[in-house]
Amino acid sequence: MKLSVAMIVKNEELMIKECVDSVKDADEIVIVDTGSVDKTVEIAKTLTPFVYTDYKWNDSFCEARNHAISKCTGDWILTIDADDTLEPGGMTKIREAIAKYPDEFCLGVQYISKSDNSTHDIPVLYKRCKEVFWKGAIHNHLSQLATIHSSAIIYYGHSPSHKYDPDRTLRILEKEVEKNPTKPRELYYLAREYQYRKRWADCLHWCDKYLKIAIFVPEKADGYLMKAKALWNLQKGEEARDACLQAIKINTNFREALLFMAEMSWIVNREKWLWMAEIADNSQVLFIREKKEKPASYYEAIYKREENKPSRYTYLYEEVGRIIGKRSMLDIGCGQGRLSKYIENYDGFDIVQNPYHIGDIYTHDYGDYDVYVLLEVLEHLIRDIDVLEKIPAGKEVLFSVPSFDDPSHVRMFTENIVRWRYRELIKFTNITRFNFDDKHREWKITIPPTSTYILLCRGIKMPRTV
Repeated sequence: MKLSVAMIVKNEELMIKECVDSVKDADEIVIVDTGSVDKTVEIAKTLTPFVYTDYKWNDSFCEARNHAISKCTGDWILTIDADDTLEPGGMTKIREAIAKYPDEFCLGVQYISKSDNSTHDIPVLYKRCKEVFWKGAIHNHLSQLATIHSSAIIYYGHSPSHKYDPDRTLRILEKEVEKNPTKPRELYYLAREYQYRKRWADCLHWCDKYLKIAIFVPEKADGYLMKAKALWNLQKGEEARDACLQAIKINTNFREALLFMAEMSWIVNREKWLWMAEIADNSQVLFIREKKEKPASYYEAIYKREENKPSRYTYLYEEVGRIIGKRSMLDIGCGQGRLSKYIENYDGFDIVQNPYHIGDIYTHDYGDYDVYVLLEVLEHLIRDIDVLEKIPAGKEVLFSVPSFDDPSHVRMFTENIVRWRYRELIKFTNITRFNFDDKHREWKITIPPTSTYILLCRGIKMPRTV
């Protein structure tokens, strides 16, 4: 079967080549330019003979995409934007999928954000036939639903061309809602545009209008979470928790909603919500928005700001030094080796400073030591389990993890969560709580429990189970 790629582009001179190169194995690449004033058309013509400049932009993405379809001759079409890239080997997966499901109208493709870990499935692979066409002036979608998903992945970004018309999405949505205020999809995305702009009262207004007529269940759950965030930022905590609870009632696997409920709850309830978030699997969630690991440069900037300040972790470092004594140890991650002041036989590698970078924590040779130490490391890693698995069985492990959120943290912990998450990796012998002394800006064992704390966890690495 012949496969076409359909693209609509405007002012994409910086992005278009990478995108087209990723789909070059298609039988036909059709590019419709909607009014570029840069070198987009010139570059496009070097990439494919099927470049069209006859379309006049009319603030309607579905109209432009359907025009691109009219230029295609393939049996199947993949629609992709210039700031997207198909994964290596993705074209093979696409051809396998359309061969396997020849009777389907369209198939889903997994989209993963280039800037964070947001993932969602979108039907952008479809038959060229009268039953399939694009609908919606903005945040457009196909006329047919995808019940089957291909295994292909498209990585999506944010094109620099958006600077030419930064309010385009908001403008189109406002037009569409003014024409027809009963379109739930447009109302949802209009509320989301105001959320992006932190115009919380406007976001709440359109959330309420959307939720009165919402039909699509995953979108409705996201709408309630968006309402909760608007209310929280308007300092209406009780109403915010009620709205967030509605999102959780719709989908108890909605991890982001559970984490937000934890953020809004007092300490006793907070731990329960965090526990639920830990076991949530995000099934049936519309947009899975997960944090991404920060690059080494992020931490370098923090260390430079703090290098002349007394360490907040002095008491924690002293406790680790007391536990290790004169045994050999490897400090994994190590935060510029600050722990070395407290240990005689110190060794470690820093995933922030050159020549290392944060990805080295997954590939570095951990060698053979008596004790392996990870202080304030695991909460920054997507693949924390992989790191602990690299430690040899039978060795002692010391690691610390925080109870609190932070822009660089991908997860938070309580003692129950620690024990459950690492239950197949670590046989715990002790967990010590360091509470935060706000007056002296230090983590200490000797003060009463505080709502923010760090857990110093000690145990033995267990053998891998098959």
